[in-house]
Amino acid sequence: MSTGANRVAAQPSGSLRLYTGSPVLFCFCAMAILTTTLWSLGFQLNNDADDLLKLHEIRTLLETGNIFDRTMPGIVQPEPYVSHWPWIVDLPYAAFARLFAPFAGFEPALTLASFAVPLLLLAPALYLYNRLVTAIGFAYPAVALPLALIFAARSFFEFAPGRIDYHNLQILLLLAALVLMMSQNRLSALVNGLLTALAIAVSAEFAPFYALVMAIYAFDWIFDREGGEKRIIGFGLALAVGAIGLFAAIVPPSAYTAVRCDTYSTPHVTALAAAGLSFAVVPLLASGRGGWPMRTAILLVFAAASAAVLAVLFPQCLASPYASIDAYVRDNMINRILQELSLFRRPDVVLSTSFPSMALLFIGALAPAVICARPEGRSRPLVILALFALLSLALAIGYVRYYRYLPMFSGIGLIFALASLLPNAGLGRYLKSPVPAASHRYALILPGLVLSGAMVLYHLSAKPAQAAVPAAELADGCYSSPFEPEQGWPSGAVVLSPPLIGSRFVALAEGPKVVTIPNHPSAKGIERSYRFLDPATADPRAVLDASKATHVAICAWRGPSLPGLETAYPFAAALIEGHPPAWLRECPTKASSPLRIYSYRNGDGSNAACPTSTLAAQARP
Repeated sequence: MSTGANRVAAQPSGSLRLYTGSPVLFCFCAMAILTTTLWSLGFQLNNDADDLLKLHEIRTLLETGNIFDRTMPGIVQPEPYVSHWPWIVDLPYAAFARLFAPFAGFEPALTLASFAVPLLLLAPALYLYNRLVTAIGFAYPAVALPLALIFAARSFFEFAPGRIDYHNLQILLLLAALVLMMSQNRLSALVNGLLTALAIAVSAEFAPFYALVMAIYAFDWIFDREGGEKRIIGFGLALAVGAIGLFAAIVPPSAYTAVRCDTYSTPHVTALAAAGLSFAVVPLLASGRGGWPMRTAILLVFAAASAAVLAVLFPQCLASPYASIDAYVRDNMINRILQELSLFRRPDVVLSTSFPSMALLFIGALAPAVICARPEGRSRPLVILALFALLSLALAIGYVRYYRYLPMFSGIGLIFALASLLPNAGLGRYLKSPVPAASHRYALILPGLVLSGAMVLYHLSAKPAQAAVPAAELADGCYSSPFEPEQGWPSGAVVLSPPLIGSRFVALAEGPKVVTIPNHPSAKGIERSYRFLDPATADPRAVLDASKATHVAICAWRGPSLPGLETAYPFAAALIEGHPPAWLRECPTKASSPLRIYSYRNGDGSNAACPTSTLAAQARP
């Protein structure tokens, strides 16, 4: 072959040049097609009941137009249900639905918003993730980005169609904060201050990550990094201004003095404003005074004083958001939710199909720290990644709620680990970076393997105890089944059901009111639904009357009788199998329905009517 032919053969094709020039676009299209296909086939990538409640919240916001009133009209315990999520998390979906409602109709526009907005949020998230991959130093981001996404798919599935909870917005804001920290100019710090205030206003769940953001800006100032003083002042001022501005936008004037520890309110704005003003003032006070020990001491004095004031003003917020909830609800429901446990307490870690993926995530989370252990391997972007990966790992182990965010950091670390094992030829040369790897080729994977082995040894020796399953949890077991709850409910119908079934009803455009859904502001309703089915409850009718419910909905069993269930939970088993007491009347349902519905009585003592949407005969076994 001639030299000219060799040159032509070595040139990349037009499609390859297009991809290498726009890897984010191609990765977005691939993720959008994948998640949309899985969604259309009925696969639930998250299967989170919060999405159903969020749909109800968005619908209520559009119907009422009241941004301050977070009382959800479809949930009556009979106490009103007040959401702990601020209206700003509903804003993207409500705005999109409002835009398309004149053309498509209200409900179709709301469905379209639930489908499209998560994908629209995915686009900037992937752009920021690519910026992060590029800043770390990979020579070929077009190869590193899709590989990192494969490893981090669990985190980015939060942007799948229908995933309208606030977690995708949290991920987007955190990625923006990480990218902004890579820059060392004052404007980036100022924008990061505003984003930090916004992220905490969305949810305090990411407070540990943003505490680390603040610590990095403080470190730059304490050790006199170039521009560190301007950055900490700009960040602090923006944080204080953003916190106060969001407080005015989210909280109605009548609630300015109210203390709610589980949503953005006075304690949150006070904490953020105090932190921001401290960052803005401390550099001025410490100007020209001593070195890093003096700066550290002054900053710690301000931090300690702020913490003390917050503890005195808001002592009720020192405990967890669930501290005020009745112990019965905590023991029977909240403490049994897998994401509310630590990995040490979960009974399903070792010898499960998820254990190999957990080991991979451990390896990826620890790999950047191994590289940073050597001075020649440290760079600002890599150190920041290592710190956030370690924090994410600690949070995921201690509180499984954070486990969904770990792949976002582990995905990049796994590229380093994979590159250290591959030869320089082939794929290996496209994963190399100027960051010096560890001297031993297995050094990057060893810490993760050791941590995984320690987890195995702990679970095999400790054997986390499994408490008895409450009757209401068994009666809620059909939640994952693909079903449409009955419609055509009589006016004023109120359904008492286990919480997950309640979330199915509350998402209906025209459905009954429900007593409870599986969120902690519905703790009173949760307690009533659990006590109603609890075999220790002497008179279930008293619970039904207290909830003012007109109907009962419960998962159905249409096969042979279940002696074990009947022995352990006689009342719940009777309802599940279709043998109600005389004071309940079973309503007709489709033979394929996973639910049994019983009518009780209205508030005036008359018999409650059944839903009328189904004419099928009652499906008794």
